[in-house]
This record gives sequence, structure tokens and C-alpha cells, in this order.
Amino acid sequence: MDNEQKYNAFRVAVASTDGYEIDTHFGRATEFYVYQHFIDEWIFIEKRTVKPVCNSGKHSIDAMHQNVEHFADCKYVAASKIGQGAMTALQSKGITAMSLPGDVNEALQKIYSYNEIQNLFN
Repeated sequence: MDNEQKYNAFRVAVASTDGYEIDTHFGRATEFYVYQHFIDEWIFIEKRTVKPVCNSGKHSIDAMHQNVEHFADCKYVAASKIGQGAMTALQSKGITAMSLPGDVNEALQKIYSYNEIQNLFN
């Protein structure tokens, strides 16, 4: 068992314009802040820039899948809103999508709690 498994380490990408609030729809987001939970704390890893996939309500499936690849190392992606197409694309890569608008720290704690509950059943 490596340290990440031993300490239940996992990454989360959040759609945010400032790193403090989850305030962007997944398809319109240009920036995602990536955090990793390790032992008992959240560590900011990096800010990732992507091209928005939503264009006047229309979405490019290819662009959606390209954006999803940016989060291949993440277990969760959170945005203020996430449409069904994005949810499906993320789920196809084993990433759980969540609509969690508001404070990033509060959202990270909710995701941590959700992850702990999921681990009870694995």
C-alpha cells in the first residue's frame, strides 16, 4: 500500500475565478484550482487553465473530452453547475462531478465527508 492509499489521499478540481468561491459553470470555466487531501489537510496543488466548452448553449463533445483529460488525476470535479454531458464525460473517466456553488473550503469539506461515506461501502 502506497502513502496515498494509506492516507486516503485524493485530488479535487474546482471551477473558480478566484480560488475562493466555486462560481463557474463547468462548460464555461477557464480555470480550475486543484487541491489534494492528504492525511488531515487540504493542500493547494495548482491552477489549471482550460478552454471553455460551452458556446452559446452548444457543446463540442471532443472539446468536452479534451477538458476532462485535464482532470484525469482527480477523483472529484466541482463547479457551480455541471450539465449531464459533462457529468457523463467525467464519469467515463472515473471522476465524480458535483454541483457545489459557494465557498471552496466548505465544498472541500463536503467532498471529504462524501468520500468518507463512500469508503464505508468499499
